[in-house]
Amino acid sequence: MTKTIILKAKAASIALFLFSVFAYSQTCEVDKESLKGTYTGDCKKNKAHGKGKAIGADTYEGEFKNGVPDGQGTYTWSNKSIFVGKYVKGYKEGKGVMTFRKQDGQDSIIEGFWKKDAYIGQHEKAWEIYSKSGSVRNVEDEYTPDKSNRVKVIITNTTGGVTGIGGQALQYKVDNLVLLKGSYQRQTNLEVHYKSTETSYLDVMFPFRVKLQMQREEIELEMFEPGSYIINISINN
Repeated sequence: MTKTIILKAKAASIALFLFSVFAYSQTCEVDKESLKGTYTGDCKKNKAHGKGKAIGADTYEGEFKNGVPDGQGTYTWSNKSIFVGKYVKGYKEGKGVMTFRKQDGQDSIIEGFWKKDAYIGQHEKAWEIYSKSGSVRNVEDEYTPDKSNRVKVIITNTTGGVTGIGGQALQYKVDNLVLLKGSYQRQTNLEVHYKSTETSYLDVMFPFRVKLQMQREEIELEMFEPGSYIINISINN
């Protein structure tokens, strides 16, 4: 009886050993060409998946998904330049820090946000709203990265039945601009429609943070990157 138990235990040990050898010997592929070489780390369906390190022409250590960098990680190029940040499907995406190694000078460091491997600036969005009064229902921004350095504010009253003097719908415009950061040289005003007005600020210096006051309504926002902005504000009270 004792001999039978010992034989069963040995058989179980051998099976466990063979399973471990098989699991260890599974191929775990990295699909990014510059990282193909050696890989150590987590696997799923023969693909690098989870935390791991791949060494090829370049080196990446961090999170993988389906064979490519996906998640937080550190990518080191063959020239020793380094990116520390987030990847999505093998591309730099989101916040990160890029260090460019220079052979004959001081290293260059860029910190900010990336989208599909392209650097988009120090901010994830070109603009941000900090506060708005209750009747400001919707604010949309159209940003173009050009050299015009212009901010156009279009205000539309979307209220159906509220009327002002003479029976017409209330018309909102920028009555006052409180400058919190940046500057501008000129301002133009235009009545687009009996419910809409347009105010443009020209030769703007960015970042441009302002409070726009429109009768009893107010919105505070900031535009970070140089270029052209069209801010569409809908007021419904």
